[in-house]
Amino acid sequence: MDAADRTRGDDYLKESMETKVRDIPASTLLTTAEIIMAILLFLNVWLVFAVNKESNELSDTMQNSGLYLEEISSLQVGANTLSETASIFIQTPVDSDGSTRFGPLMTYVEELGRDRRPQQIAERFRSYDVADEVKQIVDHAAETTSTMFETQTHAIALMRSVHPLPPIPALSAVPDVPLTEEELGMAPEEREALSRQLMLSGDYSLMKSSLAEDMRNANRIIQQNYSHRAAKTREDVARLRVLQWIVIVCIAATVLCTFAMLRLWIVKPLRLHAAEISRDESMKPISKIREMRILANAYNALLKRRDKLEAILRSAAETDALTGLPNRYSMERCALELEEDSGSIAVLVFDANFLKKVNDTEGHLAGDKLIRTAAGCIRECFSAEGGDNCFRIGGDEFCAILRHCRRADVKERLDRFEQALKRENISVSVGSAWSEKLGEGSFRRLLGEADERMYAKKKKIHEARG
Repeated sequence: MDAADRTRGDDYLKESMETKVRDIPASTLLTTAEIIMAILLFLNVWLVFAVNKESNELSDTMQNSGLYLEEISSLQVGANTLSETASIFIQTPVDSDGSTRFGPLMTYVEELGRDRRPQQIAERFRSYDVADEVKQIVDHAAETTSTMFETQTHAIALMRSVHPLPPIPALSAVPDVPLTEEELGMAPEEREALSRQLMLSGDYSLMKSSLAEDMRNANRIIQQNYSHRAAKTREDVARLRVLQWIVIVCIAATVLCTFAMLRLWIVKPLRLHAAEISRDESMKPISKIREMRILANAYNALLKRRDKLEAILRSAAETDALTGLPNRYSMERCALELEEDSGSIAVLVFDANFLKKVNDTEGHLAGDKLIRTAAGCIRECFSAEGGDNCFRIGGDEFCAILRHCRRADVKERLDRFEQALKRENISVSVGSAWSEKLGEGSFRRLLGEADERMYAKKKKIHEARG
């Protein structure tokens, strides 16, 4: 590796290290986006479960509240049914034909068979998720209902002692409360009066009013609790849904930002780099993604290396290794460029004399030295600014092209060339041709003329040496 390669490698490493400081690794960008997306998706899933949980709790609260209200209503309906049927029997114990009116008691017995007895309902309420105040009200209502039931069965027993029930199996379920000796000693009319007094007294009415008040209060508290819970749950659900929408918007924004950055920092630079590659240009590291900049730097380093290798190959292809002069291929390329020129031109053809004799007598190293010496004289006397107008076109043949020159300039250079040959003690035949204006095909014509003149001089020199 030469110094230029080492310098280019150091520049590439330095630029790559700088990109590690100022650029963003693609893995970091994608990992950050993945972490943010994972967190947001987790939050969204959690919010979905939270919303469903709150909605289920609201539904459960609604169902439970309906159940509680139904239980309260059941207790009140059962108590009212027992009270009304017992009151009907007490007020009118016999029909018009004098037979005992047992129809209300059949309804009474049927109600006793239902699963809505006060104590049973109170027991269930102790396990319900209701306020303690509601449980206390239901317990009080159950006690009131039980007291009313005791009053009803006492009144029915008094009335049955006067008007016995027919032997119907269903009526055997009517509670038969034993009467006291004092009550048994009463006259039938007195027992009837006492029975009606128990059912129609103010105490019994107060119990009915107390039961109704308890049921209203229980209903009110349950509905208030339900309304409060429902309102709070709806507020919680609304907040959770707002958070869910925020998370969804954040997810969308993260996706859009990620794609926008990928488009801006990867897709767009790739398109530009593809266009630069197609134009055989170096890449401009415009991306903020580290890998893209490293790719651009690596490609540019490769391009520089390729250009240098091409320059080396071109130089090897166009330069004569022995003399360092451009070769015949370079002369042909120069001839193509001359087609666009319209100025004056001089073409000179050279041939080293006695090369074969030198090779045969002194060796090929001496012959190579002769060729290098001749090339040096030609370069010294005919090289133009830039030095690419003198060519080795054969084994001992050379050519020089002078552009935009006068005939006198050519003669002056030829004189200098003769002096240089004498100084180096070598013999070179030269032929020249000059044209004031270069036209199409003029270079080939001038080259032919110069070549003929050169061979004519060479022939004279060889004939003179015998």
